[in-house]
Amino acid sequence: MVAPVAKKDIYRPSASLILAARDDSRKAYDFNLLLIKRSERTSYTLNHCVFPGGGFDVKSDESSDWLNYFQSFGIHQDHLDQLRCKDQVSGRPNLMTDGKNFSRDISLRITALREAFEEVGILLCRQRGNLWHGSPSLVHPAEHSEWQQKVHNDASQFLELCRHLDVIPDLWTLHEWSIWRSGATSSRKFDTVYYITVLEQPASQVELLLEPQEVISAHWLNPSEAWSSYQKEIIWLPFILMYEIGKLMNFHQAKDLFDFASKRNALGSTLIQPIFYSCDDGMLGVFAGDDLYLPDPHKYTKSIILKGSLRDYNRQAKHYNRMIFQDFHQVKLASNVAPLDGHLPLQSQVNYQLAKL
Repeated sequence: MVAPVAKKDIYRPSASLILAARDDSRKAYDFNLLLIKRSERTSYTLNHCVFPGGGFDVKSDESSDWLNYFQSFGIHQDHLDQLRCKDQVSGRPNLMTDGKNFSRDISLRITALREAFEEVGILLCRQRGNLWHGSPSLVHPAEHSEWQQKVHNDASQFLELCRHLDVIPDLWTLHEWSIWRSGATSSRKFDTVYYITVLEQPASQVELLLEPQEVISAHWLNPSEAWSSYQKEIIWLPFILMYEIGKLMNFHQAKDLFDFASKRNALGSTLIQPIFYSCDDGMLGVFAGDDLYLPDPHKYTKSIILKGSLRDYNRQAKHYNRMIFQDFHQVKLASNVAPLDGHLPLQSQVNYQLAKL
């Protein structure tokens, strides 16, 4: 097996928001997830769908002006400390400890909320005088599209929007869900924190405003629908979203999902980075715990060449935590290792047993 090794790359911090909203249609799931379809200029491939999100802006998302603004609402350090993952056994990833003016637990939540407004016009916030009571507010500012374009063109305008509306971003309704690092083979490299929240409003009542340069459509799908739409080649999902949706399929009720996410948040997240292998008839993407996983995954900037078929290497595996690629829409998930950080395993319908492949 040939394992190319290169110097360590710089991974850009980013944040995405898994946004769930209730669905009263009496389906198997009582909630839907918001997926957005990227425009050609921002997508990897046709019908590329993702959760709303984007890159961390150090000048705006980590500006000390945010602390001054929070203090004007009576928000002090003890309120901000509630956002920390205090029970993480493995230690926080460097991504989350590199904050300058304040914790990345704060600034990357600001990133996720800013990007949600920038891409789909959703502003999750808390209002003065009602900070700790009731559910988070969905605010639609006058001159909605004008403010969206201002924030799109200049991230610092997100703070100005909050000042204009006299609200603060609702950092406390976002629960840390997972942290993923792009494979070292990727041309664009990110460290992405995924946050999750559940809206009180039904999806049908959530007003969206799509940013025309980056987003061509938005789709409310329950986890099972998202998975089957991928399998039917209606949409294309990045492998990270496939894995996360495979876990979200365990939850059929929004309340169970929210309760689980809010309790699990304290356990933090281990940074996950795949290593890719090229076999004679396809590829493997492996994660920690898999027999083929190696130390220092950031070093493997090219797929490691394996002589033999996918079937050969799947049959040899005793401990596996992997994705099996035959083409863009023929991807299988398989894991028999214990989930990290208090998560549930992949839902059984999408978690293949290698002996059966």
